[in-house]
Formats: sequence, C-alpha cells, structure tokens
Amino acid sequence: MKKPILATTLSGLFLKKEAWDNAHRLWYADAAKALHDSSVNQWANRPDYFKGVDEVMQRLYPNATETERTVKARRMFFDSVIKYIKENPSMKNDKVITYFKSLKRKYRIALVTTNTRQALEKILSATGLQNLFDIVEASEESEKDDKIAVFNRFTKTYGNPLVYIGGDRKDSFDYCKAHKIPHIFANLEDNKEIEGIESVHNLDELKTALSRFI
Repeated sequence: MKKPILATTLSGLFLKKEAWDNAHRLWYADAAKALHDSSVNQWANRPDYFKGVDEVMQRLYPNATETERTVKARRMFFDSVIKYIKENPSMKNDKVITYFKSLKRKYRIALVTTNTRQALEKILSATGLQNLFDIVEASEESEKDDKIAVFNRFTKTYGNPLVYIGGDRKDSFDYCKAHKIPHIFANLEDNKEIEGIESVHNLDELKTALSRFI
C-alpha cells in the first residue's frame, strides 16, 4: 500500500521566498543590458512589474512566437532565481526541512510548483534538497505562471493529497477549496494574511495544524 501524500510548496516553506521576490529585479537588469536601455529597469520597482515582461520580450525577440518568448522569459527568470540563491546561502529553512524529512517514513512528500522542471533541478541541487521530495509536479516551460494547471496534472495522476501546505499564492488555496483539499498557509515570513485561510507562523504552529491530518 502506497504511503499517503503531503503536498507542499517550495518558496516560503523550505526556502525563503526572497529569491523569487527579487528575481524579477535581476531579470530586468539583464534585459536592460541586452537592450542597452536602462529605462527597462523602471519596471523592476513597480507593483505590476509582470506587465512589462511581454513588452520586453517582444523587444528582445521580435521574430519569436509567443510560446517561444514565454519559454525564453521563464528561463531568464529562473536563471535569476538560481543566481540569487547561490549568492545568498542562508535561504534554507533548515528546521522545516528536517521536520519534513522525518515525515518521509510514513508519508510521501510532494512538491507542487510553478518552477519549471529544468530550473527546479538546478534549485534543488544548489540547496541540497534533491532527495527531499518523493513526487514532483512542476510547470511546463511553455506555460506561463499557472499553478492551477500544475495542480490539475498532479491530482489527475495522484488524487487529492491529505493536505496542502502552501505559500502566499491565493490561487493555490482557491484550487484546494474548490477540490476539497485541506490546506494550510505556511506564513513563516509574516506575509499578508489571506482571508479565510488558516495561517501558521512557525514550525510549532505548523506541527499543531498538521496533527489534524497526520
């Protein structure tokens, strides 16, 4: 009999989310250099910075298809994430990692992530987390940042997990609500609370919350 599944995220749970939060700044800096246009960096400090991506990619690759530009943009973004992680070695939440390793005796640990598989392999290698996850459902390179598509593939293959422990992406919790998957917001970095979602702020609170399901 297969062990039950605990579904997790990467950013905000096992690794601090700052690498993903800051990667777009590196992304725009690299794009500005490639275009020899420093004004591109103005997008980096805007709350709607993601809206500049398509505009920049059209300038960088005017003859590429939309799908080709999406693939290239995501590769650039994840290269920035990996660069940030390598330059900031204190990214790991070691106590959380140790706790989930202890759970592997009874449960399968699944990672449901919009990181692409290609990028994820590099991220896990850079952080020494290659052996933490029993199941990985990642984003396709041709997809945009679509957590729902990733969740759909995961549940189609494995069914619903016992519980999902996620970061501050509301779309993940909306999916869990719609599909009756128990869920917990691992708000370990004191991000903005998500209305209607149970939030835990440290490992002890996470253990208490999980005790209802495992």
